[in-house]
Order: sequence, then C-alpha cells, then structure tokens
Amino acid sequence: MNIQYYVDYLLNHMLNAKYASGRKFINCRCPECGDSVHAGSAHMYIAIPWNQDEPSWYYCHKCHCSGIMSYKKLVEWGIYDQQVASELQELNAKAANAPRKSKYFNSSIYKVNHTLISQSEKTEFKRQYVCDRIGVNLNHQQLANLKIILNLGDIIYENHITKLTRNENIVKQLSEEFVGFLSIDNAFLNMRRTCPEGVVYEGIDKRYINYQLFDKFDTSQRFYCIPTTINLNGPERIKIHISEGPFDILSVYFNLRNQSQDIFTCVAGSNYIAVIMFFLIDMKIPNTEIHFYPDNDKYGTDDALRKIVNKIPDPFIPIIVHRNTMPGEKDFGVPLNRIRETIYTLRK
Repeated sequence: MNIQYYVDYLLNHMLNAKYASGRKFINCRCPECGDSVHAGSAHMYIAIPWNQDEPSWYYCHKCHCSGIMSYKKLVEWGIYDQQVASELQELNAKAANAPRKSKYFNSSIYKVNHTLISQSEKTEFKRQYVCDRIGVNLNHQQLANLKIILNLGDIIYENHITKLTRNENIVKQLSEEFVGFLSIDNAFLNMRRTCPEGVVYEGIDKRYINYQLFDKFDTSQRFYCIPTTINLNGPERIKIHISEGPFDILSVYFNLRNQSQDIFTCVAGSNYIAVIMFFLIDMKIPNTEIHFYPDNDKYGTDDALRKIVNKIPDPFIPIIVHRNTMPGEKDFGVPLNRIRETIYTLRK
C-alpha cells in the first residue's frame, strides 16, 4: 500500500486534518457526529498504518464511534477515491489474518437473551414512559419483542456478562434511570434518561447515552432497528423508514405505517448514510425505497437531506420525506394526535 498517498489524501480531504502523536495519527473533525459548533474542533483520530500488518482504524473522542477505514467508510464520508479504496481493501485483507488484530474486524451479531424483567416501581414507570411518549399501550413482553430494555441490569445478569464497560456505580444508575434500545448487532444500547436532569452522575446526565454490552470495536451497527420480516422476492420496493431517534421510529411504526412489513430503523447515535449503507451494502437489500422522517430542527431544510442523498451509491433509489408539521412539534416521537404528517418526494 502507498501509505504516503493515503495519508496525503486524508490530510487534503478531511476537515481540519493534521498529523498527531508523532505522525502516528491524523487528527480531524469527525464526519460521523459533525464534532461541535466550533470550526476548530477535531476529535477524530485515524491511525496511520506505517507498519502494513495492521489496519487503519478511526476513533472519535466525542461520539465514541470507531471502526476500520474501508471503501464503504470513504463513501459514507463523501471522500471516495478508487486508489485509496483498492489499497485499503488489500491492507485490511492482510491485517485481518493477524490474530492480534482480529478484534478490529469483529462483525459479530451477538445472541442476547431477554426474558428476565425485574418488577419494580421504576420498571413500571419506565414502561409507562415509553407508552406515553408514543401514545400506545405496550406490555413488558411487547417491549422485549421490540428490543427495548427497561433494566440494563437484567440483560447483564441474564446473559452472564461479567465484564462491565463502565464503572459499577454508573451501570447501576443506567439500569435504574434509563431505558435502552438494543442495537441491530445486539452489542450496544442507546439509552434514554427517564429521570429529571441532575439526578444521575454528571458524566451520564444526558438525554441519550450509549452503553457497550460487549467488547466490540466496530460501532457501525450500534443503531436501533425494529425487528421485522421482509419479502425479498416480492415485486414491490422494500421501504426503509429512517428517523433520527428511537421514539420517532416507534411512533411511525405504530401510529402511521400500521406495522407494515418494511424496515423501520433510526440513527440513534450513528448517522443517516452509515445506516443506509448498512442495508444497501452489508445486507444487500435489493429494490429499495428510502423514507426519511427528519427532525425539523436539525434537518429542517431539504438541502441538509440532499447532502445525505448525494452520498447514496445508487442514484435511482426513490427518496421520500415525511415531516411532522403540527405546530409546536419538532419530530415524530409523539402520540398520533400530535402528528400532522406531510409527505413529498425528494427524488423519484
């Protein structure tokens, strides 16, 4: 691999890119989370594979996304180069055979049992919290079927997970005060705080926080997807419904689309193009149609959505946009009586 060509390409195409840590890394703005509102911010680090028996990996100290640099990742970030893509593929193929580097290439979908649900006032409060958010009454088993975790401690205990990825006291508060949405690979939980601000430790006192269940380096599959069955052999296009957060997609699933046999997923700490690329490239879903349910604040204009659409490899996939135009509402994560849906085609 021509390492210098690869390095120069990243330095010229990544925002605020510069050498770091004695030229072991490239430091730049994170294309996954957008970093911060400050133009000078740069929390992403990309390892330079000067020793070509190891991969080039990335990690963001702000959103904690991580993974292997690949042709797919270049496309997601909108900086695709044929030579770089080809040489990364060769580099990764070589590095994947090195046992000490195998953790970087772990693409496992973990088997997770979720039958144990501890009964308590807080468990019931969190069940009711989810139901109230979308205006649909769901029992404990229905929530479990949706991969919604009311108590982090339950899933840790039932699956004999002995290695915690956060401090024991942090895990206890995450279990008591948060409700979790299990990722598509069952390795991560996107957790929503259900208590008022100021109750939990400052480090987790956020609306959403990710918890890592297993030691998996690649975070590209940590988004939430409602379990569903799709027909790959039918003549109709397979609709992929994508929202910003988990409550948005739950409301769309129950209140608007009548639980149809489509794909219902949300970004949930990842990014739109990464989710789309997963279904198109990793899952190889054919004959698709993409439906966006964007928040009106962050993606209030179609220009913001077009930047995502322009990165989709297939230019013939129809793109439909759904917006909640009810006065005072910014997204779809609300009961049906607070939704006024407006639908239009962004690309035929």
